[in-house]
Amino acid sequence: MRILHLIYTSGIYGAEKHLLDLLPELKKYDIHCDLLFICPKRSIASLQEYCNQMNGKGVKTTLLPTTSKISVLLTARKIFRYLKLNNIRIIHSHLFSADIIAVLIKEIYFKKLIVLSTKHGYEEKYLVQYGLGNKKPRYNFYYFITRAIIKRTDYNLAVSSSLSEMYYSLKLSKNKMKYVHHGISPKPSSEIQAQINGNSNLMIVGRLAQIKGHTYLFQALPEIIKRLPELKLFVLGDGPLKENLIKQAKSLNILSHIKFVGFAKPQTYSSQCQLMIAPSLYESFGLVYIESFALKIPVVAFDAETANQIIENNKTGILVDKLNVDVLAEKIIYLLENPDERKRIVDNAYSKYLEYYTLERMAKETAEWYKRVPGISEK
Repeated sequence: MRILHLIYTSGIYGAEKHLLDLLPELKKYDIHCDLLFICPKRSIASLQEYCNQMNGKGVKTTLLPTTSKISVLLTARKIFRYLKLNNIRIIHSHLFSADIIAVLIKEIYFKKLIVLSTKHGYEEKYLVQYGLGNKKPRYNFYYFITRAIIKRTDYNLAVSSSLSEMYYSLKLSKNKMKYVHHGISPKPSSEIQAQINGNSNLMIVGRLAQIKGHTYLFQALPEIIKRLPELKLFVLGDGPLKENLIKQAKSLNILSHIKFVGFAKPQTYSSQCQLMIAPSLYESFGLVYIESFALKIPVVAFDAETANQIIENNKTGILVDKLNVDVLAEKIIYLLENPDERKRIVDNAYSKYLEYYTLERMAKETAEWYKRVPGISEK
């Protein structure tokens, strides 16, 4: 079986990390994947390393630069030629723009094409609203295009049960989508003892965007620093809120305690940190949660979708009511001052990772889903 995966993006985030792990692993099930990485021209240099990694893992990966999202018909035509040249009849799209292009290829150029799509999220403005408790649908352009695309996609797959539930409750899909949770394979640091007995350091991982909740952690830091004046926070990631967060840190007089690292792998800093903080308002899945499990670093998170499906409170991590900055500070201080409690959570979380959140389980479930799709196993 050969499948062309299609993604339109300008950076390396959750969906891209997902593909980097999944596609090479699928070869074990005789599922061979190509990847077309559509991106703005300005992003080519930053994405080349990712493509090199994919090619190095035996997944044929091609960068397809485009001048603008308006040129979708031209891009669709190029991808159609790629499909015909390589005799591929199955396309699997990821993220909104790639979903549109995949459906256009089928509607205009290739009627017999089987179109699959993985739903990694939804419109971020809506997800922020959803995470803050306002779940009333936004009947806007994004909503109606999404509904039209889903109707024209042969089979859809979600990355979590909560995301599947949201699409169903918004009446974007007639039935609840099948979901396959992420799995990963990072190795915990050999310096795990530094996490237990080292200095008081925190880590937060993710795009610097409203939905990730950095601002709430920053609000909690002054109280934490009063108790633990040597504390440092490593901020991994980049995004549109960076300047606002720097201004907030200055106004709270905590900037000297924060290091903005930029894009980096969590395992690079896990041995230096005692806790992972994840105050997201909503996560379609939340790789950061299972990364903390696998890297043996305890996680403190807001009690948000999908955090409360992955984290068992007070067992595999700590959940705090959304926006409750005081309790967030309290729980962080408690765990930093109680290494035995951190170790208990680490042991439970790592066991859960080994039991379920592995790359092998994700690939097996994905392969089984492919093979249950009518007409796909013969392609």
